[in-house]
Amino acid sequence: MKFAAILFALCCLVIFSPVRCIGQTGAEREYELKAAVLYHIIEYVEWPKDSVPEAGTTRIGLLGQIPFAAALEVLNGKTLQGRKLVVKRIEKPQDAGDCQVVFISSSEKPRLPQIISEFKNRPILTVSEVEGFAERGGIVNLVAGQNRINMEINRDVARESRLSISSQLLKLAKVYPR
Repeated sequence: MKFAAILFALCCLVIFSPVRCIGQTGAEREYELKAAVLYHIIEYVEWPKDSVPEAGTTRIGLLGQIPFAAALEVLNGKTLQGRKLVVKRIEKPQDAGDCQVVFISSSEKPRLPQIISEFKNRPILTVSEVEGFAERGGIVNLVAGQNRINMEINRDVARESRLSISSQLLKLAKVYPR
C-alpha cells in the first residue's frame, strides 16, 4: 500500500499542475487521474525490442470518443525512461500499427470483441475504461473509484502479447485470471 500511495502522489505531482484542479468537473478529474495512472503504467511495462519501431518514442493511440481527451493528450511530449510519448487519435484498431499503447474509450463498448480480437497477441498494451475489459481479453482496465483509479490487469493476455508487467504494478491491481 505504501507503493500505491507514492505512485498516486507522483502521478499528481509529476503530470498535473495544481491550478488545473480549480473549477473541474468530476469527469475531468477522472480523466486526469486516468492519464496520470496510464503514465505510470507505461513506466512499469516492458515491450519486446522488435516492437518499438522508432527509437526514442512510445506512441499512445486514443481510440473512440473520449469526453476529456485533452486530459490524456497532456501526455504528448512528456518523456518517460528516455522515450518521448507521442499521443495520437485513431479511428479504428487498424490505425494502431505504430502504437505501443492504445487507450480504448467506453464509446467502443459495442465493438469491444472485434477490437480485442484485432490486438490479440500483438505487443500493444491495451488499456480501457470499459467494465470487464481485462476479464474479456484486454490487458489493463482503469476503473474509477472514490477519488482514485483502480486497475485490473490480465496477466495472461499481457504475456501472450509479449509484454512484461512489473510485479510492483501487479501488486496494485486486481489480476486476472485469478
